[in-house]
Amino acid sequence: MAAGAAAGTIRSDVEPGDVLAGLSGVSLAAGGREQRDQARRLLDLLMDGLRYRRPG
Repeated sequence: MAAGAAAGTIRSDVEPGDVLAGLSGVSLAAGGREQRDQARRLLDLLMDGLRYRRPG
């Protein structure tokens, strides 16, 4: 996460523990084979939230 923040590709204000909690939530909510599509959508949401956005 530090490397991504230093490169400007992910936000610098996100705590690694929060990302791990999000990943844990995805695996708990959509951990089964039949839920792979839902897991992909949830991971897309998580990744979108990590991406750096210019202020303004």
